[in-house]
Amino acid sequence: MTDDIAEKLVDTVLELRTNGIHDDEKIISELKKTFSATDDDFHWIIEMINTGGFRASIVSSGKKYPKTNLNIEDDPVLKASFKKYWIELKGEQDYINNYLNKKKWWYFW
Repeated sequence: MTDDIAEKLVDTVLELRTNGIHDDEKIISELKKTFSATDDDFHWIIEMINTGGFRASIVSSGKKYPKTNLNIEDDPVLKASFKKYWIELKGEQDYINNYLNKKKWWYFW
């Protein structure tokens, strides 16, 4: 999946939630109208969006997120939702200054 498609998926899910649709099955039904994937894929996408929001809230607050087997950059949906939630919480400049420009520990390997 490309980053552009991932961003469109995240935008669609967030827009549906803003419009009052919170049930995963209803969200998946709406996603099927625009995107092609299996139900399992859509469940994974929703989970990555939720995880991105959760991680963004922790990391943007200045706390460290525990080491995990799935880095933010490993999944395009996780990466897109993390970015969107952070920007919503703290603004784009904060995201740039405190995430994009911060050295990542795994870059040393």
